Amino acid sequence: MATIKIHLDTRKTAKNGAYSIVLRVSHNREHRNIPTGLRAKKSEFSEKGGQYRNNPEGNAKLLEQLQLYNQRLQEIPVQKLKQLTAQQLKLTLLQIESNHEVTMHIFWQREIDHLYQTGRTGNATVYKNSLSVLEKIHNLHKPFSEFVFKDILDIERRLYEKKLSVNTVGVYMRALKAICNKAIKQELVDQAWYPFYKYTIKRGKTTPRVLTLEEMKRFVKLEVSSENKFLYSSWCIGKLIFLLRGINLKDLLQAKPEDIKGDRLIYKRSKTGKMYSIKLLPEAMDILREFHPNHTLLGIFTNEQMADPKRFVYISGQKRKLINKYLKQLGEMANTQEPITTYVFRYTYSNIAKQLGFSKDIIAEALGHEYGNAVTGIYLELFDNEVLDNMHEQVCRKVFG
Repeated sequence: MATIKIHLDTRKTAKNGAYSIVLRVSHNREHRNIPTGLRAKKSEFSEKGGQYRNNPEGNAKLLEQLQLYNQRLQEIPVQKLKQLTAQQLKLTLLQIESNHEVTMHIFWQREIDHLYQTGRTGNATVYKNSLSVLEKIHNLHKPFSEFVFKDILDIERRLYEKKLSVNTVGVYMRALKAICNKAIKQELVDQAWYPFYKYTIKRGKTTPRVLTLEEMKRFVKLEVSSENKFLYSSWCIGKLIFLLRGINLKDLLQAKPEDIKGDRLIYKRSKTGKMYSIKLLPEAMDILREFHPNHTLLGIFTNEQMADPKRFVYISGQKRKLINKYLKQLGEMANTQEPITTYVFRYTYSNIAKQLGFSKDIIAEALGHEYGNAVTGIYLELFDNEVLDNMHEQVCRKVFG
């Protein structure tokens, strides 16, 4: 009897100490794992219950995937199921043809669909855009086994012929590499096939845009009329990003009223899944009162807009463009040397913290980056609120007075 259970795969640990949560397919005394895209530390997960200990949203996503694959399992005729190996059953559940039939294009598209189904719309969009570009310059309608090292070089050459930047080419090549890795993990091809062994994805150097301390002070002291709705709300959002330790715009716009606990904003960063607790200073509380919350803290999106994940990616992208458009105008009003975007506040926060003498590890933790020092990482896990609150207050006082 084939079964599917939610399982914490402890064979490999992520940098933050979390493990992958998988759907374990058991059949004929063999096991195969289907990734869910979710992670948890041992202390956060109940293996017996097959769920997070205190994460209703995460449990809802896990249950949705479990129900999806159980439904597919029930649709397989009993006689056919008896003839399948565990690996063949996994491919059937993933709706992937046999290794000889599946093409790179089919597999890639199904990975995109899987990402959308599991709520990872950011990665899904990157994969979708990358596939759209690469399928126009290279034949992807072939099995992985026919894709070789020289094909990678051909794709790279054609991308550079399109006058794309080093970093843009890198985005597409990393997506291609990830798809190849997924094909190996799902045993469509053998590890020995891997064509990226001898290839290094290039990275171009970028200089983050930052405001000087004086420019940041001029920005927060601008006189902006609330009658100009979009300009005023963009100004408030810019200040909020800074006052919330350089919070990512996506996380800010999707934060919920219930994420505020006392004088703290507690939320899960969408990019990493890590929980953050940020002290809300009086200036931040004053700005939040300027908005009219619904199911989100700022009330920017309606329930209808967020109902369809694929369409919401487009809607949120347009909202980001609109906010950046008005931030650019505000930058001109404040006479800043650099054009202002939402990311400028994130880098500016980091730069001011550095000028105040705070370590790179503490700044990285505050902004949600991976920190390189393992000892510092353990220290911050234990004392992050006290350490980060102190830095946060000093940085904000430097700007807001």
